[in-house]
Amino acid sequence: MSIPLAEIVDSHAIVQVLWVSAAAGIGLSLVYSLAIACAARAGQQRRGGSAGAALAWSLASGVCGLLCAAAVVFGVLIMLSK
Repeated sequence: MSIPLAEIVDSHAIVQVLWVSAAAGIGLSLVYSLAIACAARAGQQRRGGSAGAALAWSLASGVCGLLCAAAVVFGVLIMLSK
């Protein structure tokens, strides 16, 4: 007696997990990279004497950092709710 694989495995759920994890991994990596790049640019602008530009790059870096932290918190909340 054989059991069809379609009755055991929910392929829709597996595909959803794959694309969501890939999107989250790529997206979070890009936002974190942007935070690092913005922080580096802020340092360059500060050393160059452009206080306003340095502030703008620092704010952009902070926003990216907050987005990363929010994504991590959201992921933990999703895992704890299951």
